[in-house]
Parts: sequence; structure tokens; C-alpha cells
Amino acid sequence: MKSSFSENTCVGRLPTFSVGFLLFSNNKNQNLENQTGQHITVRLQLLVFIALLMAPSLAGCVQEEDEITSFPMFSAIADNGELYDNQRMENQSYIVMFSAEWCNRPCYSTMHSMWNAQAELPVLVMSTDPAERAGGLTLEQWHESANAYDDDDNSTNNELTTYAFMKGDDVAILLEINTPGTMIFVNSNGEITDIHEGKLDDKDLILTYWANANR
Repeated sequence: MKSSFSENTCVGRLPTFSVGFLLFSNNKNQNLENQTGQHITVRLQLLVFIALLMAPSLAGCVQEEDEITSFPMFSAIADNGELYDNQRMENQSYIVMFSAEWCNRPCYSTMHSMWNAQAELPVLVMSTDPAERAGGLTLEQWHESANAYDDDDNSTNNELTTYAFMKGDDVAILLEINTPGTMIFVNSNGEITDIHEGKLDDKDLILTYWANANR
């Protein structure tokens, strides 16, 4: 899951050809040791040479930060007949859930867990299945099925009114997402702040992810 990950790329390494030079020079030094005074001069020259070779490597020994991954370009018509794309979601944080029409669990469970953690979050539910009526459901029927998931629980009966259901298999391919039930949190700059794979029912974790997207 990628936001801005820091990776220490500080690696001191001796250029390959200098290692060969070192071995050659060591043998040469052994032959020169019998020559009074000369072996000291050669070794000093060797140390200076190695220092010069390693200087560029040491100069590049810095703390690098990976590029922040932006959510890919997308455009899809949702179950409500409206167009959702990057321009529409610009300057606001949102959540993308990669699911599928036939993914009841953990997908539906996660949807309702998010609603219970904080109602009316902006969630784009994208199907990873390219079939037009995957699982025999239209986008509208898929949304209704998700709404009905908790109907047996009289304490909730959530209506996922701020969730938009749409196709998103092309976006899933770009992000190399193969498993339904993957959550992506996006900040107002369109940058991915967190990725969660699998069932997500921890309220505190959901709120933490959402807070990260709103920093």
C-alpha cells in the first residue's frame, strides 16, 4: 500500500573495476615490498585512487523518497446514471473499493463496516469483473443487493446512499489488483494514501485510513 514510502538508498559500493585493480595492486605491492621505500609510495597512491573512485558513490548516498502514487485516470457511469471521473473527484478525498457483483463477503461486510464507522463517506465501488452483467446483476441491482446485506439486523438497515457502483476493471489492471475486496484511500490531491486488502471491519483502522487521506 503506497503513500509516500521512504527507502534508504544509501549504499556504499566500490565500482567493480576498482576491485580488480585492488587485487592486482595488492599482488604488485607484494613484489615491490622488497624494493626499499617504493612499496610505501605505491600503497599511498593506491589509497588515494580508491578514495577518488568511491567519492561519487558516497556523494550519492542520500535518503530518497519513492514517488507518491496518484490514482489512475478513470471515467465510468455509475448505477445512478452519473459520470464519475478524476475531474469530478478533484479537490476532495474519497475511497475506492474494488469489488465485484458476485462478491458478497467480505465485500458487502466491508461496505457496511465503513458506513457504520462513518456514514456518508464518498465511496466509489468499482467492479473488477469486465462482464456487463457480472453475476447476473445490473449495477442498480448490485447496489440494491449491497444495501440489503444487513436487512436482517434490525439495528442497522443501512442504505449506502453515498456509494456509487460502477465498472473499474481497467483501473484494477493498472493498479495490478486481482482480488475483490481491496480498499484504496485517496487524498484531495488524487494521491493514494493507503491500500487495504481483504475484509476491513475495524472501525478505528477505517477512521485512521480516512484521517490519513484528509491530512
